[in-house]
Amino acid sequence: GAIEKMSKSRKNVVDLDDFVRDFGADVARWFVLSDSPPERDVEWTAAGVEGAWRLIQRIWTAVEAQSPDAPGPLAIADGATGPAHELRQAAHRLAFSVTQDIDGFRFNRAIAAIYEFLNALKAFDANTLTDPSALAARAEALGVLARVLGPFTPHLADECWERLGGTGFVLAAPWPQADPDLVRRNLIVIPIQVNGKKRGELNAPPGLDRSAVEEMALADPKVRDMLAGQTLRKIVVVPDRIINLVLEAPA
Repeated sequence: GAIEKMSKSRKNVVDLDDFVRDFGADVARWFVLSDSPPERDVEWTAAGVEGAWRLIQRIWTAVEAQSPDAPGPLAIADGATGPAHELRQAAHRLAFSVTQDIDGFRFNRAIAAIYEFLNALKAFDANTLTDPSALAARAEALGVLARVLGPFTPHLADECWERLGGTGFVLAAPWPQADPDLVRRNLIVIPIQVNGKKRGELNAPPGLDRSAVEEMALADPKVRDMLAGQTLRKIVVVPDRIINLVLEAPA
């Protein structure tokens, strides 16, 4: 049927008490944050809610499958090769993407990065590797996952953290720091121009949206210094290629 705005007069308001009782608060948070950018309305659908619930179950199943012989969630699997190295890359790219997206209030994109990581974890698990390097890589990856889940599904994140051998609340644990060497293969260099002259460059994932590229360019210290006291007339972004900041000509 047609999309309707929630309204008491139309008797189509979702009772969150019932929702939390049936699905849990984490599912509610996940669904609302994953459905749309913050500036857009959320389309509340049963299919979307069920999809969020299945995702929560998928994460917990992956954590439950962790070997009791694996190290704790703060493991660093240096020296991993093959599928274990690829999983480490996926985990560090996850940490990088979620950090950037939370800082930019792009919560739906952060959640999309978590989905992408889970696909990488599924591919890794299909290899059924049990050597110490693989166990350490999986422990490190799940430790990253548990911590980046904290702002979105705090109850699930704490359960995962405890199951993996973490101590205390996951939100008190150190935020995962992405290793540039593991992230770099998934990054491209975007030159920053000011009035057509190169003044810096960005390391960003391919396909990054215009607003995110603009935010990163404007946060560059050299660019900030050049813009001080100037009037920014427009920003030209060629996706994955270049960004040019055009300033007003002096009077």
